[in-house]
Amino acid sequence: MPAETRNSSSPAVPMIKIAIAGAGAITERAHIPAFRSVADAQIVAIQSRTADKAERVARAIWPDDAGRPNVYSDFDEMLARERPDAVGIFTPNYLHCEFTVKALSAGAHVLVEKPMAPTAAAARKMADAAAKAGRVLMVAMQQRYGGIERAIKDAVTSGAIGRPHSIRARLSHGGPESWAPGQKWFTTASQAGGGAMLDLGVHVADLAIWIMGEVDSVSGQVGILAKQIEVEDTGAMIMHFKSGAIGVVEASWSSMPPLSAIEIYGTEGRVMAGYPRQDISILKADGSGAPGFSRDEVMSRFDPRDLLAPFRELAANFVAAIQGRVKPSPDGNDGLRAVEAVEACYLSSRTGTRIKLPLDT
Repeated sequence: MPAETRNSSSPAVPMIKIAIAGAGAITERAHIPAFRSVADAQIVAIQSRTADKAERVARAIWPDDAGRPNVYSDFDEMLARERPDAVGIFTPNYLHCEFTVKALSAGAHVLVEKPMAPTAAAARKMADAAAKAGRVLMVAMQQRYGGIERAIKDAVTSGAIGRPHSIRARLSHGGPESWAPGQKWFTTASQAGGGAMLDLGVHVADLAIWIMGEVDSVSGQVGILAKQIEVEDTGAMIMHFKSGAIGVVEASWSSMPPLSAIEIYGTEGRVMAGYPRQDISILKADGSGAPGFSRDEVMSRFDPRDLLAPFRELAANFVAAIQGRVKPSPDGNDGLRAVEAVEACYLSSRTGTRIKLPLDT
């Protein structure tokens, strides 16, 4: 849930000093504006492997010298000098584990970009480090805070469609080059760890687990079907849930126009969302509307034009979790489960077998 709003009579709380690692497109366009919207948060530093890039982002967002974050090219130096309360890690995937463990060891809370790590082993190391340090670890799978996704979660939890027994979730677009040109690490296996399934599939895998519950096993296929790159541009997995439900998760970097869609079928109705974008239908088995979940009622809860709203809610939850006011969501264990499902999909694709979860540690 989002952080609650405090009234003017509430006691003042200390400002949360946040340092940011990574100055790519997602940082500049989403995470920095999101943190700047949280009253109790202050961005004190930005680090990038090239200081010029961090400087450019800082000057673009803070044109006046006053209040502009300090700029670093070295992550360790930023931690030592700034001693931040929290760190946002929005770097290429291969740095997530190293930087997260260092930040947690330094006493900072961490919000790390998805995927939490390229492998389940690295993600588990991060979750264990957070537990040992007693610090908040959250993963930037902000779709949990989307208006459509929340309505779906509420409908399923409330029993509006009965017992859910199957889900299909898809997230696809034309690839990272379409929105983050020049960031070639996305398609470099050694830096990304995977392609469309790890980049996009991890989002919908998390949503499927969040809505449907724990996964028992996974089978899947991935492939390079439309691009000349090192990692897969297309993938699909079948998730076998412990409840007995079945799910299909699809991800693609070779699908235009883009599509983000979810279908859930239950014993007493169904959910269909994303056909078209930001539309939703929640019906009972006889075709009548599920009470409390008509399209107008759902769409009145959020502004579908506000694409940054889920990022703001994510940032607000992170700060509120640091303050002890809410539970972090998604936390490190959630991030681990999503990465583990994707890794099982890769393993299944290589071996042609169904993979039991959790993976052998």
